[in-house]
Amino acid sequence: MKLETADIPQADQLWDVARVPEAIDRGRYTNEAIATYIGMKGSRQGYYYSHAARILGLVAFDTPDKLRLTILGRGFVRSHRVEQRTYLRRLLLQREPTRTVITMMRDAGGIDRNGIAQALQTLAPLAHTTAYRRACTVAAWLTAVGLAVWHEGLLRYDGPTFPFAPHALTVNPPLGSPSERLP
Repeated sequence: MKLETADIPQADQLWDVARVPEAIDRGRYTNEAIATYIGMKGSRQGYYYSHAARILGLVAFDTPDKLRLTILGRGFVRSHRVEQRTYLRRLLLQREPTRTVITMMRDAGGIDRNGIAQALQTLAPLAHTTAYRRACTVAAWLTAVGLAVWHEGLLRYDGPTFPFAPHALTVNPPLGSPSERLP
């Protein structure tokens, strides 16, 4: 699968990404308004965090400058924090680029940041320095919801086991309607 460079997240704080649907639910539809809602994020950061929420399938762009909640996003904002963690874990298991990183992590028994960067480069045309920075983001997301832990310099899978597929990650079909899924 080939993704666009923009489909590799660059919003480091997953729980701030999770606040984007909340912001939209409260009437903040632009990147600038979302940045203000999240706090201490410039307009550019608002774009990164809004785009990351889109990568997860929680929001969609009505226009390049206006966002809306997806069906999944509406359910997400009506959930409490524990349910939101479950939503995020499931989305990270199902969606790219995290799905590929998790599969590689499981198959190898763990990977370092360079390995994550290389995995991201197989998905999108990223320069090494960009891939390395975004690898830090992906690792932060996976650790934020307990799908991975750092151990002896390697990011190791720490999520649910899939007993019927020891070498392949098997998950439920993607959430949301087909029109709201990423390509």
